Amino acid sequence: MSPANNDPKSGTRRPPAAATDAHGAEAARAPRPKAADAVASLGQGDLVELFRFWSGQRGPRMPDDQDELRRQVVEWMSDPTVVEARVASLPRRLLSILDLHLEHPRYQCTLGDLVNARNLAYMSSYDLQASLSVLERHALIVEGKSQNVSTYGARSFIVPSDLGDAILRQRRARRRGIFDIFTLRGHIDRIYDDPAKSSRTPPSRIREMYKMYANESAVVGRIERLPDGLRQLVEKTIVEFGGILPKSLFDRMDSPIPWDGRRWGHALEELMIGTVERLELGRYGIQHADETLLIFNEVALAWLRRVAVPGDPDRPHEEAGLGVDLASNMTRFIAFIIEHDVRFTVRGEIFKTTERRIQEDLIPNPGREMSRAQVLGFIYGFARHAHLIESTGERTFALTAAGREWEPHDLDAKLRALLDYCIEERDLPGEYYHHVRMRRILMRLLKRVEPLVWYDLMYVPFLARNTYLCSLDDLAVDEFFASRFQAGQYTPMDDIQRLAWSLVSWVRQRLFLLGIVDLGYDKSGRPVAMRLTRIGARLLGVMDGSPEGAPEVGSLVVTPDFEVVLFPTGDDGELIHDLDRFCVREKKGSVIQFRVSDRSIQRALSEGMYLKRIVTTLEQHSRTPVPQNVLYSIRDWAVRAGVMNMADNFVVTAEDPELMARFRADPGVKPLVREVLDERRVRLTSHSTPRRTQSLLRELGYLVEIDE
Repeated sequence: MSPANNDPKSGTRRPPAAATDAHGAEAARAPRPKAADAVASLGQGDLVELFRFWSGQRGPRMPDDQDELRRQVVEWMSDPTVVEARVASLPRRLLSILDLHLEHPRYQCTLGDLVNARNLAYMSSYDLQASLSVLERHALIVEGKSQNVSTYGARSFIVPSDLGDAILRQRRARRRGIFDIFTLRGHIDRIYDDPAKSSRTPPSRIREMYKMYANESAVVGRIERLPDGLRQLVEKTIVEFGGILPKSLFDRMDSPIPWDGRRWGHALEELMIGTVERLELGRYGIQHADETLLIFNEVALAWLRRVAVPGDPDRPHEEAGLGVDLASNMTRFIAFIIEHDVRFTVRGEIFKTTERRIQEDLIPNPGREMSRAQVLGFIYGFARHAHLIESTGERTFALTAAGREWEPHDLDAKLRALLDYCIEERDLPGEYYHHVRMRRILMRLLKRVEPLVWYDLMYVPFLARNTYLCSLDDLAVDEFFASRFQAGQYTPMDDIQRLAWSLVSWVRQRLFLLGIVDLGYDKSGRPVAMRLTRIGARLLGVMDGSPEGAPEVGSLVVTPDFEVVLFPTGDDGELIHDLDRFCVREKKGSVIQFRVSDRSIQRALSEGMYLKRIVTTLEQHSRTPVPQNVLYSIRDWAVRAGVMNMADNFVVTAEDPELMARFRADPGVKPLVREVLDERRVRLTSHSTPRRTQSLLRELGYLVEIDE
């Protein structure tokens, strides 16, 4: 034997150069082992372990006959669902070795490939050999000789071809299957995924086909061509269930036709409308394992768009909107914290008697969706979350720096903070992981609806739910829930319908509370419609259609007995919020009535609202001149509340000499006093800007305003 024909690294005989091509042809023709071959190669002593592995933890009784045992194992190995479950149960090191085989041609690896693999470098030679032995006893690999030209004859291991194909097929299905099943685009891509078809149909033609089939009029026409019975069922599935109807839910319906999934699936796929599939969504943390009638997402969207926008005859019987009430109630809650010692229990809850007193200060009408106690609970939860209030050593609440900065913010900033809290809120029922992602999708979809137009209440929630389901693979949801399932103690909480209803509940109890949407009710008082408000449209960056540069017409009438009447113009959110800060809302109807009082003015000033803004709000929006007695009383109440003025030259003036004496004697103010001009005036040092000096004095508790 010539030394040139030996491989010193592998210790095997290298074929002569002249025979290389022959060996390559032989390798191509060599039969690849099947799962049955792997089972047949195992000895009698390995059959018990083989059966236990493939039967699972609660498998049937092991047959006494060896042939029957091998036949049963081969049958399990031909079931893709069983294969996926058994492979998923492998330890990490065994799965890493199996994955390495599946990445190589013919699913074959030599011992050298395994030793030199980076992801197996942590394993010792003994661990590697032991792991290979376990995989062999499970019939997942078979030992043989390499058929590759470069390593011909070397010791190698190969995954049975049918088993390897099944594993990769299941992985591809899991990676693309949800999108392919739920969407028209995925269905078309799957049809033309075959290389033979894709060679005849270029990608540009596939895109044109998709646009044609997804066209709204084309979708409606195809649905109307369905046979009677199935057409009505498809329409009902889209409108009432968002395009997803499990068989278990169908069985509870009073349907005139029996379930016929195979025939329906063929008819729906032929018309590019949908399909009937058995969906297993447990690995995504969704409680669903049933044969399901599915309408493609694009088809459901087109049909819902056609029926979800009611005409004038279908307008809701009763309309309800809260506007800026929540932001105003936040103002009243903060005012109560400032004015009272609010005590809390050992558990951190406000005492019930105090809760009732706070509720009396809230705006009386919370709408049908939540009680005043629930509104207060939400406000308290947000205040704690945003650190607007903090606990003191006396078990009372005090306003924080963030709490003092809350009121000067404009309305949009407040609503954005409240909306962000609602999107991330964890206290609502359901699986948080799913719902927080669906809420974000719903907010994106709200930008596409037309403001001030009524839509069916389920329209946007159904679209958000379906969009999320189509993205389960892209979001790697199954990877998040894999660790929970491995612990063996997790059971999915939400099914497909509950996902949509939880979104509807969030819209009714959160977006409605924030004034982002209004709700419409039918004659029996059930919520059936929603519309995006001007406040919501502005918050989401959507144009509300109001003409730009329209002249402002006064919408207020201020009477000498301190009553302020607002005639709504449709876009009064900011004005109502300002009035709520320094007035008391009394009535709400075709007009909104407020009343100015000394307590309401003092409350507004203590919360950071300036006297100048109070007066300007009334004067700029009043249709008639503001009565002089009202302006005089407001300024007098402000002086009694302790308002002081600071000029550009840092001279601070107070109308009350006692207030000025207390101001000069304050330990925090003393270092700033440069000279005392008289009993009502002092000059402060000018080492800082007027705004910073004002901010410092307000933190010390003095209501200092800058003259402009």
